[in-house]
Amino acid sequence: MVFSDKLIINYLRDANRTLALVCRYIAALFVLIGLLNVIGIFEISGGWLYIVIGFSIVVSLVPTVVFDIMKEEGAWAKYLVLTLLVIMSGALYTVLSYHAVIMLVFPLICSCLYSDKKWTFYVGTISVPMIIISHIAAFYLDVVDDEPLFNMHKVIYFGIIPRIIEFIAFAVICFSITKKMRNLVNALVEKNDELFEDQQMLIQSLSELIEAQSQETGQHVKRVSEYTRILCVACGYSEEETWKVSIASMMHDVGKLLVPPEIIEKPGKLTIEEFGEVKKHVDYGKKMLEKSMGEVMQLSSIIAYEHHERWDGTGYKHLKGEEINPYARCVAIADVFDALVSRRPYKEAWTPEEAYQEIVSQSGRQFDPKLVKVFQEHFQKFQNVLEQYPEYDEDLERGNRA
Repeated sequence: MVFSDKLIINYLRDANRTLALVCRYIAALFVLIGLLNVIGIFEISGGWLYIVIGFSIVVSLVPTVVFDIMKEEGAWAKYLVLTLLVIMSGALYTVLSYHAVIMLVFPLICSCLYSDKKWTFYVGTISVPMIIISHIAAFYLDVVDDEPLFNMHKVIYFGIIPRIIEFIAFAVICFSITKKMRNLVNALVEKNDELFEDQQMLIQSLSELIEAQSQETGQHVKRVSEYTRILCVACGYSEEETWKVSIASMMHDVGKLLVPPEIIEKPGKLTIEEFGEVKKHVDYGKKMLEKSMGEVMQLSSIIAYEHHERWDGTGYKHLKGEEINPYARCVAIADVFDALVSRRPYKEAWTPEEAYQEIVSQSGRQFDPKLVKVFQEHFQKFQNVLEQYPEYDEDLERGNRA
């Protein structure tokens, strides 16, 4: 299981937003250049400057439109933006010549934001012919008086060739920067994966402790995790999100470790005071997990606290409807279904069909109606899990209130 898809997506999304922000600053700079020409600093005549400046302002705002407004994140959007930036840099060099020489490498610098040599190579490849075209166009348009470049021979030897050499040298540096950034991203991804794996191992170890300490049946947390996974997949959660929630669900009763064992193991009916102690396990679970490092542990804290909430607001903490975390709503159905079909000291196991009818009857009262429909549609998968993780004979001799 790859745990860092979301991390990479967020990284690339931030790169898009950073590029859009930088280009907005560049647009402001172009406005300043136009004003400097108006007051006579550049003294470029013929109207070419204003045409190119207007074009450059529009191009500089394209990343904002594509990435920030349209929320496009596909490869085509990056190709479009980077291509337009290369064209813009060539147009600026055409009318400003040495005044805008740094703009020739601006798109190359922008490509480094994505930490992928593919984008740097692409920009470098299309920039070289753009440099050649810009020099030739500048020579024939004669917008800026470049003293040494008075014929095509001089343009090639004192303009095009030096610029290409400089660009290639800069491209090598950008490739090195991109490689370093990619290495850092890969290292971050690796550490992130290790963190999730460590959380998984910790949760699995704690779940085994919960089983032993609270006298839960041996397969209970495994089945709850699988039921939760079925509901998450059916609800359209991503593979990574589904994994996190299904693993976090294994900690839903961790707070029972702090409930007195004589109450946990009592075979008969609990008194009001004893049931009040049992209900505290959601508070204990939250306190045990809420300060833990890692996203999965934080999800575990939420689920541990809210999995006994009811859709109609009559649960332990009286959260109601959409106030209840959607992950906790999934675990609530998974936990109750498994409790009903499992043997406990105070009751016999219900048949899957009886448990099915009970959950359906509680739609809109105990459970989220939409999730109940999902449960009905995938009930066969619940039965498959029950067959896959049966209770062992020794487990049948122990157990507890779910």
